[in-house]
Amino acid sequence: MPKVTPGGRGYRPNPHPFNAHDSNTICDVTGFRVKVSEVVKRWEGFMVIKAAWHPRQPQDFPVVPVKQHTYREARRGNADADIDVTEISSADIV
Repeated sequence: MPKVTPGGRGYRPNPHPFNAHDSNTICDVTGFRVKVSEVVKRWEGFMVIKAAWHPRQPQDFPVVPVKQHTYREARRGNADADIDVTEISSADIV
């Protein structure tokens, strides 16, 4: 006698149909038996179903502010005042 659903509608659909390259595994968080193609690897290394997967927390990677360097002025006052300028006339050029 074939297995029928409670309403007498025929066979129940197989939730895990056979695939030669897809074996069974267990979700590390929920404990459900699923196919290997249905699990993903979480950042801790756990193999979990997509409903139990979550990204790594942003607080695991703190952003440390970089100290801003402040430099003193190399010269104080007017730079042109320290230079003696002598004018050259066209007669001085040979």
